[in-house]
Amino acid sequence: MKNLVFKNFIINALGILCSRILGLVRDILIALFLGAGLYSDIFFVALKMPAFFRRIFAEGAFGQSFLPNFVKAPKKGAFCVSIMIQFSSIVFLCCLLVSFSSSFFTKIFAFGFDQKTIDIASPLVAINFWYLFFIFLVTFFGAILNYKQKFFITSFSAALFNLSIVIAAFFVDENEPLKTLYYFSYATVLSGLAQLILHLIILKNNPVIKAMILSIRLKKAKTKMKSFYGNFFHGVLGSSATQISSLLDTTIASFLISGSISYLYYANRVFQLPLALFAIALTQVSFPKILKHLKSKQENLALKFMQRAMIFLSVLLLISSIIGSVYSLEICQLLFQRGNFTHSDSITTAYVLIAYLIGLLPFGLQKLLSLWLYAKFKQKIAAFIAFKALFISLLCSVAFIFFIKDENLKVIGVAFSSSLSAFYLLGANIKEFGFKKFFGLISFKICFLIIIALVIFTTMLYLTKPYILNYLFGFTIGFKGIFDETNG
Repeated sequence: MKNLVFKNFIINALGILCSRILGLVRDILIALFLGAGLYSDIFFVALKMPAFFRRIFAEGAFGQSFLPNFVKAPKKGAFCVSIMIQFSSIVFLCCLLVSFSSSFFTKIFAFGFDQKTIDIASPLVAINFWYLFFIFLVTFFGAILNYKQKFFITSFSAALFNLSIVIAAFFVDENEPLKTLYYFSYATVLSGLAQLILHLIILKNNPVIKAMILSIRLKKAKTKMKSFYGNFFHGVLGSSATQISSLLDTTIASFLISGSISYLYYANRVFQLPLALFAIALTQVSFPKILKHLKSKQENLALKFMQRAMIFLSVLLLISSIIGSVYSLEICQLLFQRGNFTHSDSITTAYVLIAYLIGLLPFGLQKLLSLWLYAKFKQKIAAFIAFKALFISLLCSVAFIFFIKDENLKVIGVAFSSSLSAFYLLGANIKEFGFKKFFGLISFKICFLIIIALVIFTTMLYLTKPYILNYLFGFTIGFKGIFDETNG
C-alpha cells in the first residue's frame, strides 16, 4: 500500500510537473508580449476572477466536501447527478451575471484601476469568466477519477490551459498588446472546453458515470444533500478566505506602482511550482488514504502515514526554498527577462519571490495537516482559521505599505504578509490537530540530521554558485536567444 501511495504521488507530481513546465513557458511568453505593466496587469486581473471562484467553488470547498460525502453516499450515482446539475446551473448563471455586469466586477477586482483601464479590462473579464463553467465540470469529473486512484489526467489536464496560451502566442504581435489580450482570453476559454472533453473521454467506461446515467434514466437522482451542503458552505468560507486574501493582494497592488500586480503574479507562479509539485501533489493522493483509515477507525495507521508524509514534504519544501532564494534573481532573469520585461523588473520580482518563499514550508505543511480537519468533517473550524489568517495578511500588508517609504519595496511587503499568515495557518492547524499528537509525529533525531544536512547544502550552494552560473551562462544565453529570435 505504501508503494501504491508513492506511485500515485509520482504520477500526480509528473502530471503537475508537465503542466507547470508549460505554465512557465506560458508566463515567459506573457512576459515577452505583455511585459510587466498596464496590459499584463489587465490580463492577470481578467484571469484572477475565474481563478478566484474556481478555487472557492471548484477546487476548494467543492473538492474538500465532495469526496468525504461521496465515500459515505449509499447511492453514488444519484448523489453525483444531483451535485452536477445543481452546481453547473449555479455556475452557468454566475457566468451570465458577470458577462452582463463585467464593468462592475472589474472594479471590485481592481479597485485601483482608472475608468479608462476598466473599460479596456471589462470585456476581457467577461470572456475569461466562462472558463469557470468548464473548469467546474472538470473538477467534478476529476474528483471521480481521484476516488478511483487515477490522478494523472486531472493533474495533467491543466497543461491544456498553458498549451492554449502558447499556441495563441504564435498568432500575436508584441506591438499589438490589446489584440494579444483577446487572443489569450479566447484561448483560456477554449482550454477549459478541451480539458472537459479529455475527462469525458477518459471516464467513458467508468462505473460511477454508468451509475449516473442509470440514475438519470430511472429518474432516481434524488438523494440526501444536507450533510454535503453543510460541509460545503463551511468549506466555501475557508476557501474564500484564502482567495479573498489573494484578491486583496491584487487590489492593494493596483494602488501601487504600475507593474506591481505583475510582479506578484510572476513571483507567485515560481513559488507555486514547488508548492504544487510537492505539497498539492502529496495532499491530493493522501486525502483518500487518510479518509480510508479514519473510516475504518484505524487512526494509528493514519498518524503513521501523516508522519512519513510530513518528513518527506518538509525536506522537499526546505530544499526548494533554499534553492529558490539563492537563485531568485537568476530564475527571474532566465524565465522572464526578455521583450518588454526589463532587468529592473527581474530584480523586483526576485525580491517578491524570496518574500513568498519564506512561507513555503508552513504553507505546505498546513495543507497536509488541514486534511485531518476535512477528514473529520471540521470544515467550520478550518474556515475560522482561514479567516483569521486573512485578517493577519491584510493587517500586515497595510502596515508594510504605510511604513515602507520606497514605492518599489511596498509590493515586497504585500508578498511577505502572505508568508506571515502562513505561519499562523500552520500554528492554528497544529493546535486543532493536537500539540501532543503533532509532536508525537516528530523525531528530533531525524530533525537534527535534516538541519545539519540543510546547513551543509546551503553552504555548498553559496560557495559553488559562481561556478554553477558560469557553467549555465551559455545555456541561459541560448535559452533567451530562442525567445529573442521569436520576438524578432
